[in-house]
Amino acid sequence: MIPLRPLLLLVLINVGWALAAPAQTATALPAGASLVDGPARDAFELRTEQGWANDVGFSTVPADGPGFSEAWRVETRRDASPASVIELRALNAHDVKEGDVAMIRFFARTLETADETGAGRIYLVVRKNGVDFNSSFELGVSFGKTWQEFIFPFKFHKDFAAGEAAIMLRFGFMRQAVEVGGLELLDYGTTHQLDELPRTRFSYADREADAPWRRAAEARIEQIRKGDFVVQVTNAAGQPVPDATVEIEQTRSAFQWGTALDFATLLGESRDSEIYREKTLQLFNAASPENDLKWVTWVGDWGPEYSPAQSIAGLRWLREHGLPTRGHVLVWPGRKNLPQFIQDLLGTPQEGEIPGLIDAHIREMAEATRGLLTEWDVLNEPFTNHDLMDTFGPAVMVDWFKTAAEAMPGLGLYLNDFSNHDLTTDRDHVAHFLSTTTYLIEHDAPVTGLGLQAHIGAQPNAPIEVLQVLDRYAEFGLPIRITEFDVWTDDEALQADYTRDFLTLMFSHPAVVGVQHWGFWAGRHWRPICAMYRGDWSEKPNGVVYRDLVLDKWMTRTTVSTNDAGRGSARGFYGDYRIIAEHNGHTVESTFTLAAGAPAPVIELQLP
Repeated sequence: MIPLRPLLLLVLINVGWALAAPAQTATALPAGASLVDGPARDAFELRTEQGWANDVGFSTVPADGPGFSEAWRVETRRDASPASVIELRALNAHDVKEGDVAMIRFFARTLETADETGAGRIYLVVRKNGVDFNSSFELGVSFGKTWQEFIFPFKFHKDFAAGEAAIMLRFGFMRQAVEVGGLELLDYGTTHQLDELPRTRFSYADREADAPWRRAAEARIEQIRKGDFVVQVTNAAGQPVPDATVEIEQTRSAFQWGTALDFATLLGESRDSEIYREKTLQLFNAASPENDLKWVTWVGDWGPEYSPAQSIAGLRWLREHGLPTRGHVLVWPGRKNLPQFIQDLLGTPQEGEIPGLIDAHIREMAEATRGLLTEWDVLNEPFTNHDLMDTFGPAVMVDWFKTAAEAMPGLGLYLNDFSNHDLTTDRDHVAHFLSTTTYLIEHDAPVTGLGLQAHIGAQPNAPIEVLQVLDRYAEFGLPIRITEFDVWTDDEALQADYTRDFLTLMFSHPAVVGVQHWGFWAGRHWRPICAMYRGDWSEKPNGVVYRDLVLDKWMTRTTVSTNDAGRGSARGFYGDYRIIAEHNGHTVESTFTLAAGAPAPVIELQLP
C-alpha cells in the first residue's frame, strides 16, 4: 500500500449518463464531524490488485479548483477491469450507527481518456472493510474536462466500529488521467436528514414524456405482446345470441414478471412473512430464490439460516401457488463464491478432483429440485468470477452446461452476468458476455437463454443505449431474461421514472421473456434502498409505477357486445383469461389462453 498525501475526490464515469454541471463555486455545506482522522488527503491509501502496481500514476499537483489549490492526479495507464483493481481507500475514524447520515463532497475533472465519450470515470463505494455484498453507498459518476462538484449524502446501512467501514474510490476503467480535489467526508450522525442536505442530482437522456423512443416502444408492445381473439355466444339450441355482454379479464400475463425471494421470510410465521407472501402472489407471476440454492448455502457455509430442507420447502410453496421458478445458481466460478471445501482444494495436488465434484453437485441439485424448477442459471458472472476457468481452461464451462442438460432435460439453461446491459457503461463486460456466449455456442454447449442482471446505478443509461445491446444479444436467437433488476438510488423520483422506462423497454423487445426484480421489500433486500416497499410496507413511487404498468396497463380488461351473429371481437395481451357472457339474466363463464404465434382463437360460450 502506498500512502497518499493529496486532496481527494471521488467520481465514477459511465458513458451515456447525464453529467453534473461544471462548478464555478463550492456549495456551502452544514458543519459536520470528519468521518476520517485528520485531513482527507492523509487518510487514503492507494491499493492495487496483483499485476497493476506499475500501471498507475499518482501525484499531487497544483489546482485552480473552486476553493482548493491542490488536487490528486490519478492515471490509469492501461485499460483495466474491474474497477477495484485500482482504488484509494480510507477507514472511518470513529464508530457510526445504522441510520447515521454522512456526506461525500468532491470535485473532479478529466485530463485525458481513451473512452469515446470523452468522460473520465471513478467508482465510489462505502461499505464494510472486506468482502461484502451490501454497501451503504455505491455510485459511479462521469465528468468532463472542467471541474465539476459532486455532493452525495447517504445513510450507513448498519453499525460500524472505528476502522470497520471503508470509503473507496476506484479507477479501474479505460486508460485515463483524472484529477480529484476538494474532498470532504462529513459525519452528521442524526443531526440532519438526507432530504435536508444538498446533493448532486442525476438524470438520463430521453427521460422526457415525449421522447421518441417511447412511441416506438409502444408500437412494438402492441405488435409483439398482443393478439386478436373472437367470442362466439350461442343459446342452448346452438343459435347465436346478439347483444350479449361479454366481460373479459386477464388473470395472468404470458410475460414473466418475477422476484427473488428469501425463503426464510417466505416460510415464516410473522406478520411480515404473511404480507411478504401476499405481496408475492399479488405482484408477481414468477420467482427464484435469492440465496437458497447457491452451493455455499446448500452445504451450510452460510450458517443455519439456510438449509436444503428450507430450500425445497420454499420451492414447493412456489409450485403449489403456480409460480414458475428459476434456480440460481449451479456454478459461480470465483474462488470467494465457492464452498470452502472447494476453495481448500484449489492450488493443491488434489485440485484435479474439482471438476468431478462440480459434476456431482449439478446432478445432486437436479435430483433434489426435480419437478420444482423451470430453468437454472448454470454459469454466473464469469467476467469477474473466473478462477475455475483459469485453473481448468474455458472448456469446463461447456462441461457444466452439458452436465446440466443431461441431468435436467427440458429445463432452461442460462448464462448470467451483471453490468452487461449497456455497451456505453461497461464495454468490456458486454464484449466478454458476447465472446463467452459465442464460445459456448461454438463448442456445442446447450445454452438456452441469456441472463442480464441489470442492477442499475444512480446515473442510469439512456433507454436507446440499452435497446442497442439487446438487439445485439438477440442475434444469438436465444431468449433474454432480466434476472436481478433494481435501481440503486435514494432519489425516488429518478428511481420510479427509470423503473417505468426500463420495464417499458424490456416489454417492448421481442427477445425478452421476463424481468425479475432482485427483491421487493426493504426488510429483505440486499440493497434496501432499491425496494418497492419500505420496511413498514409503505409503497414507494417505484412500486406504484410497477403496479400501474404490470397489473393495470399491460393487463387486458374489456367488455364487448356480440353482433347479430353472436360474435364479438377483441384484442388483448398474451396470457390467461377469465370470460363471462351475460344475456337476459343468464350467464356463462369460461377461461382461455391467448398465446403468441397461434391463430386467433374463437372462444365459444353457450348460455343456458
